[in-house]
Amino acid sequence: MTDSNNLESDNDPVEFEFPVLLSTSLADKLYIFQYPIRPASKGYDNTKFLKTSIKPENQEFRIEVGLDCNSANYDQRKGEKIAMDADGPFDRFENDKDRYFQGEFMDKTVLQSSRAVPDCSNYAVGTFQGNELHITPLKSIVQLRPQFNYLEQNEKNKDDESKKNGNESDEEETKAISVTFSRNRTDASKKLQEQSFENHSKKSLEELWIDTQYMNAESTQAQLTRLEMFCSINEISKNSLGLSCKDYLHMLAQTTTRSDEHLNINRSANERSSHHMSNRPLLDQIRIILKDAKVISFKQLRSMINPKHETTDVVKYLQQIAVLVQGNWVVQSDLVFPRDKTSSQNGISAELMCRARDYILLTWTENEFVTKKAISAVIKLPAEEIEEILTNLGTVVPKKGWKLLIPPSTEFTNKLYRDIDPC
Repeated sequence: MTDSNNLESDNDPVEFEFPVLLSTSLADKLYIFQYPIRPASKGYDNTKFLKTSIKPENQEFRIEVGLDCNSANYDQRKGEKIAMDADGPFDRFENDKDRYFQGEFMDKTVLQSSRAVPDCSNYAVGTFQGNELHITPLKSIVQLRPQFNYLEQNEKNKDDESKKNGNESDEEETKAISVTFSRNRTDASKKLQEQSFENHSKKSLEELWIDTQYMNAESTQAQLTRLEMFCSINEISKNSLGLSCKDYLHMLAQTTTRSDEHLNINRSANERSSHHMSNRPLLDQIRIILKDAKVISFKQLRSMINPKHETTDVVKYLQQIAVLVQGNWVVQSDLVFPRDKTSSQNGISAELMCRARDYILLTWTENEFVTKKAISAVIKLPAEEIEEILTNLGTVVPKKGWKLLIPPSTEFTNKLYRDIDPC
């Protein structure tokens, strides 16, 4: 008898495998906006947003969308009537901010949000980077629809006008007062009340709107924010679970020894073995090589990575974990001195060590040699810490100072960089 699982496997072979990485940089900030009554072909990308606001606790959004009063599709007679009904005569208010519409016509429409689903804990947004899928959990999914508060404003204006004309009775109308007595409620009933529409509306009214600044989807800020959807190097190190049980235990229990020999491949041969590295994402492979080498040329790095990876992908990841100094790549300081670590000599915090190392790298970008005396005059760290940073990055040249471990190179800047199409 044929096993049904094997039969399904034969009929449905795996076409492609790729790593899935979890990014949490925008986990508490990422929303999906839906516009149910707006055609998909006519979004709001090219629309002028006059004002955007948010109530973060209640996860509510309010957007004022400008209308083109001179459009051939705009009925100015109707627009003028709506503005008149909402605000009254144009000269009624001394301050334009008190008006619902800022002009003589209906010049805006207001979109307000409502939650599309009550719980988004099992929703995420995914984006590909090379052959890696990066997913970010969603905070909420909301739907925005036009609001017609200006109609309520019209009724309010009529009531105010009636009071001015003395149409209201001089005597106050007798009102019935109802008295209720509360009784002890169970926890279940209290929880149901908290989830009620009345309680939710009360909380929404209590929270004030916070004005925000809208950024166009093609703006630089928006493009930088989208990059946060890609898993950072620290997150990738946490998500790298594509190892066998034996390799994973070895990675947890492996011992490391310090060596002054630059790029000691034998010491890390086990870590950089083809089997071990093939189970890691490209960014993680580059991180391992850079952390061990400290300083490396692009040619050396490329020779250690499988040729199947595109040069553009290598450069893209390289820029996330390294900086270019004298034409060579140097691992970023926060990977050498993680936030929860201190220096091995005097216990100096990682933040100060990173600042000192960054300043030394900056000095090397401007000069071929640096001296301990000039460095000490600026960063004010113990001599042992400065020695530790310089020893890992350079060598001493008598009467000149410290230079990088490998000679300056112009190969990347003069040749390779021109051949790479910027992302």
